[in-house]
Amino acid sequence: MLITAKIITTFLTVIMLASVARRLGPQWAGVLAGFPLGSAITLYFIGYEQGAEFAATGSKHTLAGLISCIFMAAMYWHTSQRWPQPRLIFLPILAAIGTFIGTSLLLQWLPSERWLNLSLVIIGIIISRNGLKHIPASWAEAEAKNVFQRPLIALVFRASMASASVLGITALAHFLNPEQAGLLAAFPVSFFPTLIVLQLSYGPGVVATAVKHYPEGLGAMVIYVLTASYTYTAYGLNMGTLLALGSAIIYLAIYSALSRAKAE
Repeated sequence: MLITAKIITTFLTVIMLASVARRLGPQWAGVLAGFPLGSAITLYFIGYEQGAEFAATGSKHTLAGLISCIFMAAMYWHTSQRWPQPRLIFLPILAAIGTFIGTSLLLQWLPSERWLNLSLVIIGIIISRNGLKHIPASWAEAEAKNVFQRPLIALVFRASMASASVLGITALAHFLNPEQAGLLAAFPVSFFPTLIVLQLSYGPGVVATAVKHYPEGLGAMVIYVLTASYTYTAYGLNMGTLLALGSAIIYLAIYSALSRAKAE
């Protein structure tokens, strides 16, 4: 029953975000990928199975784990430019996953200090945002023969990969300490399959555009995880999750308003 709940929740989440991103374009695909539903689902089920205190402790390291996400996205972008052919897509996939795991292995030795992990991820977002801003924007071009441009196939692929990631992460959490589980919970379960679909559908140019705007979207993820690290223990898992999601939504609303004002 719990496995079914994980799959259904993840499927619906990915389908919703993918549908919105498809309408708004690759720039918002990167920004919306930072919306914390992936980590929210993972941390929630970790807390459900291991306890709210376990998830709260782990969430402090999830903050640092977002650095692994940045490195992972940057590695996927770099290798997808090097090997853009669909038949070689396993190379960017393996390089990106290896980067996430390698970075996480180093970050696990950080102390469970909220302020330290928060400072590190903010610095990482600022540096990566400046480092990726030179990437030129690229827009999706329709190609009738490309099966991954068919919405249903793309959505099922993304949702299936995301569901498998959530199942795997929550299963592994039983064998990990809170810090390691928290780092693993940062894995971008919705953004990673999105990068794969974008490369298979439209090529490395659109992948680059999504990665370029990914650090901007991580602001919502930071707000969510930071809030959850407090609210899980103060209000319990369910209310704590709702309060954390509310804080992330407020952040994105403010970000959207500021972006529109800047464009004008």
